[in-house]
Amino acid sequence: MTTIPSSFDMAPKEENDLDEMSFGQRIIYHCKQQPLVPIGCILTTGAVVMAAQNIRLGNSRKAQNFFRWRIAFQGATLLALVAGSFLYDTHRKDMKSKEELMREKAKMREKLWIQELERRDEEAKSRRKRAELARQKTKENEQIIQKLEDELKDLESKVTPKSK
Repeated sequence: MTTIPSSFDMAPKEENDLDEMSFGQRIIYHCKQQPLVPIGCILTTGAVVMAAQNIRLGNSRKAQNFFRWRIAFQGATLLALVAGSFLYDTHRKDMKSKEELMREKAKMREKLWIQELERRDEEAKSRRKRAELARQKTKENEQIIQKLEDELKDLESKVTPKSK
């Protein structure tokens, strides 16, 4: 049995297909998924740079404050990463259940389509059978008509005197 074409076969590739994405596209995708993580990374990097600059200038108090900010930003980034991973995992499970529903729906559509094709096939077979029966009936009628015409000619030839 051949496979039946489906509207799902020609669907565009999903945006979530990470295997098909380049490295830069993956980074952008993950940054969109968890926007607080890159923001936290930037703030942490900024705090480290400011601390290093203050150490170089000899201002150890400001450097110490920036190092404290770095710890706070790193903690916030880690918290955002863990919370985002939890939320993303929950979202992904929901997406899988939606995909399963879509697959079930596609299977149901395929079954309905097959049933429709079988129904159409049965209708076509019954039409062919009726047409064949009609052709046979027509042939029988033509034969009967031919016999009747022959009988009529025979009777006409008997009834009409031959004049010569």
